[in-house]
Amino acid sequence: MYNRGRRMDYHEYEMEDFLADPEFRNWVLKPNPASNFFWKKWLSANPSKRNAVSAAKEIILSLKFQTENEIDEKDQGELLKAILGKRKQLPGVKKMTWQAVAFQAAACALLMIALSFGHRATTSTQLEPVFSSIRYIVKENFKGQKSRITLPDGSTVFLNNNSKVSYASQFGDEREIFLEGEAFFEVKKNPAKPFLVNSNGLVTKALGTAFNVKAYQGEKVEVGLVEGKISVASVSEDKDIRIIGDQGGKAIFNATDGQLDISKYEDLDFYKWTKRILVFKAAGFEEIEDALENWYDVDITVRNLNRTITYTGEFPSESLESVLARIAFVEKFSFEIDEENERAVTITFK
Repeated sequence: MYNRGRRMDYHEYEMEDFLADPEFRNWVLKPNPASNFFWKKWLSANPSKRNAVSAAKEIILSLKFQTENEIDEKDQGELLKAILGKRKQLPGVKKMTWQAVAFQAAACALLMIALSFGHRATTSTQLEPVFSSIRYIVKENFKGQKSRITLPDGSTVFLNNNSKVSYASQFGDEREIFLEGEAFFEVKKNPAKPFLVNSNGLVTKALGTAFNVKAYQGEKVEVGLVEGKISVASVSEDKDIRIIGDQGGKAIFNATDGQLDISKYEDLDFYKWTKRILVFKAAGFEEIEDALENWYDVDITVRNLNRTITYTGEFPSESLESVLARIAFVEKFSFEIDEENERAVTITFK
């Protein structure tokens, strides 16, 4: 039976408190129907804690806390909480986003694991390393930015705007990547080391292939296969594994209810962004607005929109002004780019 006696305590928890809580860590690493039910209901009732819970889960999953191979569970939680607690005591520290805190905490947790190696070395007759040289690498693009990243194994990541990936500087038995936003992966074949992409509760696994993952916060995860074969599975339901082996195969995952649907794209336009081609398919204006803001790093104000928009178009490496002019011709609006602040754009429907 899952212990529900701590329900009230969790209301006061911050990210470091969740990290230090053994019941929380056990749910993340060894979920069961009872714990899944409890946390799903609790998060529904406490939506303000979703970011803290998501950050803590990401750290625990990335480091794979295993209590039987490290210092005992109580010391592990208390040590990590103490390390994180130092952050609150430092004077003059600017407020950080929860994502930044999460990755700072990951670095602290790596230190904790290093200390656990030292702890075991003192009770063993065999020499063991006191610390590991492996670092945690974070690559982030802001709005208006795209980049190409080469991973330690030679695989390539095309990272879209407003997106972030994190990974170890050296891969172990698995090549594990954590994604927020959108990225296209070209994976080097290595059957001995599976390639895993964690994104908003969905794990995509490949040996040697090319695929796209779109996983922005608060949205459904969308995975598209370009070449090879992949499997997809929810972190909480890892026995329900779906295989995608056809080009254009598509997976849609809803982290809210755990629903995983497999279908197929009509074409391969879903990854044209890697060639700097902006594509809209029967897009509503909210989707168009979000895409343009991310693509060109602008802030758009919309006025007098009182009808439904379903726009289709393709724009290969065109300027914002050119894109807006083409869409405006079809959808009947005017636009203005502020001369003093080119990031400010106003769209007015007729």
